[in-house]
Amino acid sequence: MISLFIDKVRLLFLRERKPYYMLKDILGFYPHHIELYVLALKHKSLHHLSAAEAAKYKKKIKKIDTLNNERLEFLGDAVLGAIVADILYRRFGTQQEGFLTTLRSRVVCRNSLNRLANQIGLDKLILHSGDVYKSHNSYVNGNAFEALCGAIYLDRGYKYCYRFIEKEIFGKYINLDQLLDTTQNYKSRLLEWCQKNQYKMQFVYNESREQTGPVFHCQVLIEGVVSGKGKGYKKVESDQSACKEALQAIEGDSGLALRIAEVVEERSIRMQMRACYDRALVQLAGRKVIVFDLDGTLMDTLQDLYLSTNYALRTCGYPERTLDEVRSFVGNGVQRLILRAMPTDMNKEDEEGKAAFQRCFEAFKNHYIEHCRDNTKLYPGIDKMLSDLKNAGYRLAIVSNKLQAGVTELYEKWFKDTIEVAIGESEKVRRKPEPDMVEEALRQMGAEKKDAIYIGDSDVDLLTAQNSGLPCISVLWGFRSKEFLQRYGAVIMAETPDKIVDFLSKSNNRGSRAPKETIAN
Repeated sequence: MISLFIDKVRLLFLRERKPYYMLKDILGFYPHHIELYVLALKHKSLHHLSAAEAAKYKKKIKKIDTLNNERLEFLGDAVLGAIVADILYRRFGTQQEGFLTTLRSRVVCRNSLNRLANQIGLDKLILHSGDVYKSHNSYVNGNAFEALCGAIYLDRGYKYCYRFIEKEIFGKYINLDQLLDTTQNYKSRLLEWCQKNQYKMQFVYNESREQTGPVFHCQVLIEGVVSGKGKGYKKVESDQSACKEALQAIEGDSGLALRIAEVVEERSIRMQMRACYDRALVQLAGRKVIVFDLDGTLMDTLQDLYLSTNYALRTCGYPERTLDEVRSFVGNGVQRLILRAMPTDMNKEDEEGKAAFQRCFEAFKNHYIEHCRDNTKLYPGIDKMLSDLKNAGYRLAIVSNKLQAGVTELYEKWFKDTIEVAIGESEKVRRKPEPDMVEEALRQMGAEKKDAIYIGDSDVDLLTAQNSGLPCISVLWGFRSKEFLQRYGAVIMAETPDKIVDFLSKSNNRGSRAPKETIAN
């Protein structure tokens, strides 16, 4: 009270008292060195005043020179940050560093300081050129607020500056509870959401030019999904805008959160498949016996199977089947092929049905034995693959659910120079997916399962390999699609025959570096 009385008395001897009273209303005390406050209110745009503007301001300031409020702004920024930190530290005694840092940034951010400058009436006192607010950088008022803090510090010291911030600013214009409830730091909020869900967030920036200066464009990506876009005249503005859009999409009903979760799940599945692939590749190492399926793996037999199936159906008075239907029927032997091809409304279990099936099957068998080579051919690249494997020291065999007579005929024409054994359907062994054919082929070769690999094109082949205890390579040029094979557990899949040679070469290289227990598993 005594110092306030002294300040009032001092004013009685001053000719220009109005600025002191105006600042008293803002600060809560009288300034001592008014020139510091005049300087705090001088924007750098005054350097470029026109003659008319200079005349307008000449009563407010004695001299237009090169001084402006930028140095005071620098000082005030540091003082303000320290005071706000001290106030928050004392008011939130149990909160951690991250909470305090975030809350301080909300208080002293440019938008907040701009608003405070307007609320205390500082915007009406700032000296500037007429065009300053036309610029995209509209932080003139907030910068002047920081410069004012610097002026108070130099004029009356830290104590008065602290009192001004605590009583005049926090006491009247800053609602901390509201700040906590209405967070505007969208970047921090989005980062917290990503950390909670263990998502990776990144920003991609681009820059363009406008008449007012550079404009920054930002995309925020969450797990590679473009989640928000924004732009601003500073990078921090552009990424805040992008994060705001992302948060609104996540918290709304846009489906963005679901898309991100799906991407993460798909990536996890790919990683698991890759791990399975690496383990399966190691299991191939050192094995020098290969057991091949025939139809759909080594040979394209579909056309002849299709023609013989429809010949049998026509002969017995049944509707014929399309090529795709026959494709879906093959894989479990020719008897199962005919059972599937015959009309579905027939009872194939009673005596009449069994007799009808037998007539149809005999018609198919007789026709196929005679015509099994009409359109059947090796898939492109098979001949070279077999030669390369044999030259590399691999021993080769065929197992097929095709009738033994048909297998033998095809073997004699196409494979006797590269393949040792060819096993087809007979009364001696059960059909695939039972392991009997594989075991018989290995027995005839004098080989063991631990040295063998199975290669086929269908779900039946995958089951055959599993039942036989052999690692399996699935081929994608046969009768089944990649998606179909994956549903049945295919891991190593070859798109072309030469890829099989590559897989085996890679497996041997990896196997030589892998621990022995890994190979055993």
